[in-house]
Amino acid sequence: MASTYSGRIYELRDLLEQAPAAADERVNQSFIACINNYMQLRQSAMSDLVDFISKASISNSGTQAKWQSRITRFRSDYNALFGDSVRDLKLPSAHQLFWTTALQAEEKFFDSLSRVSMPQLTDDLLKHQDNLSKLITALQDTWTFLLSKNNGIQTDEMRAMQDMDQMVQGIVSELDSSSRMMLDNSARAAEAIKRSAESLKEKIRDGLGRAGGAVEIAIEIVKKLIMDEIKPDGFPDEVEEPIEAMLKEMEAKIGILVERAQKYRSTLASYKDLVSTQKGSVLTLFNKTRKDIDAYLENNNISKAKVWLDQAKGQLNDWVSGLPTSGQRDDGAIFRNDIYHQLDDMWKTTVDLDAKFRSQFQGAFLSPLSNETIETLAHGYLFREQLRKTNSRDAARMLSAYRENLPEQLHHVEESFVELNDPVAALLESLPSEVRDLARSRNKDFQEYAHDRIKRQMESLFPAIDELKQILTPSNVESDFNCQELEDMLH
Repeated sequence: MASTYSGRIYELRDLLEQAPAAADERVNQSFIACINNYMQLRQSAMSDLVDFISKASISNSGTQAKWQSRITRFRSDYNALFGDSVRDLKLPSAHQLFWTTALQAEEKFFDSLSRVSMPQLTDDLLKHQDNLSKLITALQDTWTFLLSKNNGIQTDEMRAMQDMDQMVQGIVSELDSSSRMMLDNSARAAEAIKRSAESLKEKIRDGLGRAGGAVEIAIEIVKKLIMDEIKPDGFPDEVEEPIEAMLKEMEAKIGILVERAQKYRSTLASYKDLVSTQKGSVLTLFNKTRKDIDAYLENNNISKAKVWLDQAKGQLNDWVSGLPTSGQRDDGAIFRNDIYHQLDDMWKTTVDLDAKFRSQFQGAFLSPLSNETIETLAHGYLFREQLRKTNSRDAARMLSAYRENLPEQLHHVEESFVELNDPVAALLESLPSEVRDLARSRNKDFQEYAHDRIKRQMESLFPAIDELKQILTPSNVESDFNCQELEDMLH
């Protein structure tokens, strides 16, 4: 219900009663009628002014102009009313003074009221609300877009890291299988060497037995056996299969390890491209949005809105204090309080919007950033956990162990080569030195051939092992698949 602003009307009636009655009754009746009509005009105008503030909105702005226009129209109306009330009447001096004083006081009341900028400050508050409301909606849309785009990129980033982890698991499995195969083949080769040595030994005994005491025949038989069984550029038939299996395994391993290194680099390149996209699109937009918000809040924060509210209230309060009569000040106080009520409702909406804004975006678009936001955008913890899982597979150490075991396996095989010479040496002691020298020479040539063949294949494998071991060193993997740059960009 609208307030009644009747203090001034009662005051005017009291003042009129205090003046001596005019001899011309028309004067007395005209002034009484003027006050009664003015009461209605004044009440309507002041109620309209309160209504302007009450109904002000972003779609119903221009309050200052409406306010001033309504006061201008009212001042014209009451000037006409006051003028008409004394037309064709001769006023006694007391009534003339009453009429002039009353009109001047009301002119001051409404002239000063028309000059307050409270209506404009009201529109400013409403504009602040509208801007903040639109900002909240826009930020909700931006955040939804950023999360959607970021989640898509992070899914691809995590897939790249998981692909890398699958590759590492494959390497670990292959190394385990290859190690067993190499160990098995080296053991088979050593056993085959022993059997070949034993077979040669038996053939020499048989040959010497068949030669009887004929030295020349024995020499020829043994020479032929040595030439047939100990090849300077090949392996004994029984030894060839496990040795060739070892060589083929090492050759195949080169290709596999090189392919794994290429796969790692390709996966890493994809990951880096994704990180670059994430930085250039999602995080750049996120940071720009935060800067735009900071710039906006510098001039549009709630403190600024509170200044407008205080100015609006302060102007009304100063207006009331400056009114010339007590009746006007009473009406002004009621009118001020009615406006205050509207401003307070408006301010509550402003405060609620600001609270909503801060509750939704504090720690995200509003500084400082929360750990939750950083984790949402950078996924540092999840990525580090994935890296920890990958590095726990210990691929670099297994590659190192695999490399270290290769020379040991070669040495194990080479030790068995002595078997081709040592077991038969005692049988040849009774034969001329040319036979013994032939056996030693052929065995030496065979050992050099076998050593060079296996060592050359083994050493060709080392660079591939070393490269992949360097790649998969935990510190290097962590450095390659690092999300720290994403976190740094957010700080």
